[in-house]
Formats: sequence, structure tokens, C-alpha cells
Amino acid sequence: MSINGFIPLNKPLGLSSQQAVSRVKKITGSKRAGHTGTLDPLATGLLLVAIGKATRLCQYFLDGDKGYRAEIKFGAATDTGDREGRVIDTARDFYFSRQEIAAVLAKFQGSIEQKPPAASALKLNGKRAYTLFRQGLAPEMPVRQVQIKSLCILCPADISDANPIMTIDVLCSKGTYIRSLAMDIGAALGCPAHLAGLVRTRISQIDLSQAATFADLEGDYKPWLLDMAVAVEKMPKLQVEGKERKFFLQGRELAAAGFAGEIAIFSGIRLLGIAWASQDIIKPVKVLVQEQEL
Repeated sequence: MSINGFIPLNKPLGLSSQQAVSRVKKITGSKRAGHTGTLDPLATGLLLVAIGKATRLCQYFLDGDKGYRAEIKFGAATDTGDREGRVIDTARDFYFSRQEIAAVLAKFQGSIEQKPPAASALKLNGKRAYTLFRQGLAPEMPVRQVQIKSLCILCPADISDANPIMTIDVLCSKGTYIRSLAMDIGAALGCPAHLAGLVRTRISQIDLSQAATFADLEGDYKPWLLDMAVAVEKMPKLQVEGKERKFFLQGRELAAAGFAGEIAIFSGIRLLGIAWASQDIIKPVKVLVQEQEL
């Protein structure tokens, strides 16, 4: 029997996203697996692994908001923006009150402009920026518009050279680089800074508290497998049965009024696929189920 769905994984430190996916693939015995958004080896936390036909639905999580818990270390900036980079600037004898920090953080909420780090996976003229960076080049990174939905300080009360690490919770749009955010917050305070630690806590509606460890999955992965329908929770839904269901599974158009754009097609609680609705016509886009599977 084929396995289809999403497994929320609590990725450990030091493992790339692809290495984590390969391990989950081996545990589940699945032939096809992917993920809904890269998490750097230096980061831990939520990696949503897609199994089987769920790989065709990854895009619906890629566009969703992400949550992070970040540790920002003040007093040193690095060329990569994280703790593994080469130190390029330092500061001593600094102090910022919680009120000063809060006033600066308020400027980073809402729609902001941000430059991705030079050592990032962003493609520039067909090449990854980090490839150019490792070649000793200094690629000009494009400014992007991102959304910071919420940004709050967890600790401490103030920041100084004796207590240089601040922990924040961030909820942001896709495409936001927390390394850039850490560097930009430092620059706004007039103090070099870098990202010292990162945990992804949320992908759309999926929370880190729902995530399994590798030990959990090796015991029994089935309780951790989320139905493919979690990918379309926010999408308009249409129930089909009988002839309409058969037509959809065959890739044929259906007539249905009151819909526009992408819609999820269900038969009972079973997600059959995705369709595009326009002018009262529904065209199948992704058919995830074969008739003999029902």
C-alpha cells in the first residue's frame, strides 16, 4: 500500500534538509519524498516532509507564513550572518535597554525591505548565491519586500557586552531571511550582530509541538502521518460524488457555479485533488486518487 501524507519532523542540528528527508524516506519505505521549505543545517525545528503524492502539494505550504525562535548575538557581525561565518566587525562596551530594543523592533514589523545574505540559496543569473560567495565573489543581492507579521522579545531585559544574546519570536512571510533580520536589527541599534541560533516553530498551521523526532518515527511513523488534506485547509472545497467524481478522476471538466481560482475537490473526507474554477467550469489540475483506490 502506498503512503501519502505529511510528516512534521523536528530536525536536529547539523543535518541538511535533504539528509533529513532521505532518512524519513528510508524509515517509511517510501519511493518519493520531499519537503515544504529548506531548513539550514545550523537550524533546528519544524521540517515538513512530504511523502508520496503529498509531494505534489508542497507548494501550498511554501507560500504560507513561517514561525521562528531566533537567538541574536550582539557585538560581532559575520560575513555569512550566522555563527559559522568570518567575523567582519566587532563592538565592545555596549548596552541597550529593553525599551530601546523594543523601539527598534517596532520598525521591523509589517512590510519591510530586506537583502538576502550573500551566502544564501537564492539564484542569481542561474547560480546559487552561496556558490558565488564561496568563490570569493561579492554578489549584489536584490532588495526584497517581506512581511513581518509579529516580532517579540522573549529575553533578556537588556543587552550588553556581558549579556549579548537576545531571543525573539518571529512570524513572517515566505522569503524572509532571519539572518538578514538579525544583522539589520544590529545595524539599527548601531551594533554589529549575527544569528547565533534558529528554531523553526511553525509552517502555516502546523506547529513544532506536532513534530516527531527520528526516534519517534523509527518506533512507528504512522501516528505522525498527516493527511494530505492539511495542505488545502484554507482553500475553497467542493464535494463530488457519483458521475461528477468519476469525471474529475478521469481529468474531465465539471460544471459548478460560485467558485473562482483554485479549489480542493473532496469525496467525503478524502482529498481527490485540486481544480481551477473559472466561468462556472472546473478543470482538474492535480488528480491525486485513482478510481480503483476508492
